[in-house]
Amino acid sequence: MSEVLILGGGKQGSFVAKKLGEWDIPTTVWDISPEVLQRVSLWPNVNVEKRNFFRVENLARELNRFDVVVESLPGELGFKALQHLVSLGKKVVSISFMKEDYFLLEEDARRNGATVIPDCALAPGLTNLLLANGISRLGTVYRGLILIGGLPARPVPPFYHNITWSTYDLIEEYKRPARVRKDGIIREVNPLSDIKPEIGFPVSDLVSFPTDGLRSLLRTTSIPDLEERTIRYSSHVERMKVLDELGFFDEEQIALLNASYPIRYITAMVIENKFTTIPQEDIVLGRVEVRGESLAYIYEISGEYDYERGFSAMSRSSGTPAAVFVKFLLERDINQTGILPLEFFGDREDILYRTVQELKREGILIREKKKPLK
Repeated sequence: MSEVLILGGGKQGSFVAKKLGEWDIPTTVWDISPEVLQRVSLWPNVNVEKRNFFRVENLARELNRFDVVVESLPGELGFKALQHLVSLGKKVVSISFMKEDYFLLEEDARRNGATVIPDCALAPGLTNLLLANGISRLGTVYRGLILIGGLPARPVPPFYHNITWSTYDLIEEYKRPARVRKDGIIREVNPLSDIKPEIGFPVSDLVSFPTDGLRSLLRTTSIPDLEERTIRYSSHVERMKVLDELGFFDEEQIALLNASYPIRYITAMVIENKFTTIPQEDIVLGRVEVRGESLAYIYEISGEYDYERGFSAMSRSSGTPAAVFVKFLLERDINQTGILPLEFFGDREDILYRTVQELKREGILIREKKKPLK
């Protein structure tokens, strides 16, 4: 029987494990956290093993028994793990938001017979699939816009946000230059220099700012105007802007207890420790717009916290695409080798349908609209 390995049992990885276990797919989670391992071990069809995946290259023999690997490590660890998995010719679904260009592994993946589905989460991920679906229907596209955000259902001061994923990666959203395409030219934008109010969503006091989530779309599409913007409460963004201006998001090293750490790392730890008591109830809101000459396709994304099971909207909207694509690999609905971001499947209505239906079962809704432009 096919067996799946999940590297990292954090908020997203643990949800993928639970989802696969519910489908009777034997799944093993590798993590070093006793708390994570204890929690995940309670789920059916899920095994846990304490492994130091910081040296994943030492675990080649143990990796052999797994048919598909879900790489769910923090962004700074993801690329190194992916390199090793590709060298072993593995089938991989990756949900790490790594800063490196995973297309650098394309030649090795093809040579070794590896298949990698990168950025297989909500955004990037599901948004890539929806954008590409619009492209496949319209043919000629002049503008693409991705608006996406995970928000607290009850924003409380002083943070007006909650932690549903890596705090370090949250800070990265505000610091990493956002690549967008304007008039056919790729440009870099400081995220906090372009803050705009947003309307048309079921909650108010929202703003958006550009984030570096287009990633593979800048390479695989030729839309002249293309950008991704993240949605947040304006009160939260104002505070993040102040912290950034004061230097709390800098990468400069600071000495602490006979060791040196980036200031940003310490800030992330402080934020996570300080705001762990903030209510975790969240909502996910998004909109993907694909504009042709006379018609636009609009895909609206929405989801709320699962009070019955205690899973965040973010973990479900990010983990479900990953779990579904694991099934596609196991069932050989996807059998190509190489680096295959989700937009490669935009014209596969079967893949889109199954993904949207599974999200619907998880309470994450995708609504499609057509809008005449003339």
